[in-house]
Amino acid sequence: MKKEDVLGIIVYLLILAVAIVFGITVLQTHGPNSGMNTAEYVGFVFLAIVIGVIFNASLYELAHITGAKAGRYDIVSVNILGFCFYKNEQGKFKFKFSNFDGLTGETKIVPKTNVKKEPNPSPYLLFGTLFFAIEIIAFVVIFVLARLNAENLVFLNTGYFFIIIGVLGGVILIYNILPFRLDSTTDGYRLTLISNPKNKIAFNELLRVENEIANGREVEIKTFDEITNFTADLNLNKVYSLLDKKQFSEAEVLLNQIIDNKENVSEKVYIRARAQKIYINIMTKSFDDAKAYYEKDVSQEERRKISKDISMASIRAYLLMSGLFDRSRSESIIALNNVYKAYKATPEKRKGIEVELFNEALNRVVEAHPDWELENYKLVTKQDNKDKK
Repeated sequence: MKKEDVLGIIVYLLILAVAIVFGITVLQTHGPNSGMNTAEYVGFVFLAIVIGVIFNASLYELAHITGAKAGRYDIVSVNILGFCFYKNEQGKFKFKFSNFDGLTGETKIVPKTNVKKEPNPSPYLLFGTLFFAIEIIAFVVIFVLARLNAENLVFLNTGYFFIIIGVLGGVILIYNILPFRLDSTTDGYRLTLISNPKNKIAFNELLRVENEIANGREVEIKTFDEITNFTADLNLNKVYSLLDKKQFSEAEVLLNQIIDNKENVSEKVYIRARAQKIYINIMTKSFDDAKAYYEKDVSQEERRKISKDISMASIRAYLLMSGLFDRSRSESIIALNNVYKAYKATPEKRKGIEVELFNEALNRVVEAHPDWELENYKLVTKQDNKDKK
């Protein structure tokens, strides 16, 4: 089990403990004095929780928007519980349903250009804590006033309604201010990273690069020798452009930097760097040298994680590993059955590169095992489909 999973379990257990203690010490004593029967009180609590989740999720992204503006960033998209408002090429906001990297939502930003000072991510990452602190203080005050006027049931119940929402805000705050990576990237974790001035530069550069790639534009990517999650992400983006130019040795240098600094990057970044290295070895070195590296340096645990990772980089490597080294048609089919899902999630700018890289890997396996009948798994670009018509 990876470190993020263990920490995530601990945090969720802490959140569960807070909920249980709150339920026993506050809600259980309020129920009989609320003037509601059991069914009504359950509905009351459920409604407060639903409204609390929506309110706090919205408040948190409002904090991100405000912090981003204060830090000199433009808003790319705002996602609240899967409801995503994003800016199109014409600068107008549109709506779609979308996944997000966060507990309740995500606000994507990009550094403003032509500003006198370098954009500062600190307000973007700190305003969530500020907004929730204000919310919790305000709702506690309302709750205390309601308790002091307990003879007024409407006022009393309103106070408890607000304190439920406030506790939910506190839970979200606890999750997001923790200074380590969980199952999603928290503000607290990113704050610890940008305390390093180089990481602050890398943070802004990564935002810029990801936005350019997402919009299908050409982008020149800086690389960094000091490896952190931010700089490693940037270097992996650079690896793609090097692979596109067949500059494999230059790409391998960047990958080795990430692999040699495993403790400084997330598991996802590390595994994809390892997968890219396996791909380059197989495609550019002799079979014996590539297999020697695979057997000596790639542990069984890493092989398993590569096989489970739904990304084009890992699927390419998994296909070559299973087809050429393990000589397993069933494992190769598992890799191929996931390729369309991974390809769909690939940024448009990278799809052309990935089609070429994947098809080259598939051709290697087809040449080694012509009887496996894998030719139909080849990827085609939109332009290829147009040409056929």
